[in-house]
Amino acid sequence: MKKIVFFFIAALAFTACGALKPTTCSVQPTFYKYRYVYIMPTGSVTGSTSVYTSYVDNRVHGGVTRTTNPSDMMSGYLMQKGFTILPQLDQNKLTETLVLSYGETGHRDVGFLWLSTSTNIIIQFRDAQTNDLIASAEAEDFGSTEADNVRYAIQKALDAIFSQPRYY
Repeated sequence: MKKIVFFFIAALAFTACGALKPTTCSVQPTFYKYRYVYIMPTGSVTGSTSVYTSYVDNRVHGGVTRTTNPSDMMSGYLMQKGFTILPQLDQNKLTETLVLSYGETGHRDVGFLWLSTSTNIIIQFRDAQTNDLIASAEAEDFGSTEADNVRYAIQKALDAIFSQPRYY
């Protein structure tokens, strides 16, 4: 019996956390010459968890529902970093404007017995006038809901971009 318990605990310890892919990023030296950012619109991401006890009354007794809009999260982050968010592209400011686009590149099962799913995202900053790629980052993370996955991955990707050394 002790061997079975030990085996179960060991299996739990070794499968409790899947390894996340490392965050990758690329930043051009010209990144900090820009003052404005136009963010491509994104849809909201909603995720939920629930806990129920079917043997009592078959009703949901707990859980969490979270919603996040990637555009809103990225705009708040960029405003903290000193960028001005434009509601639309301004032809007079194109030389100082970046266009930010976001996309999800997949989901992966991680965690204990694959009960958690990670979300992989990519963020790109492009020059509004030339469409040249100025910065990009790809990150993966997971939380208790899909909205958490997206929120955490965006945070990691933006942190990676802004942790790069500045070239003046």
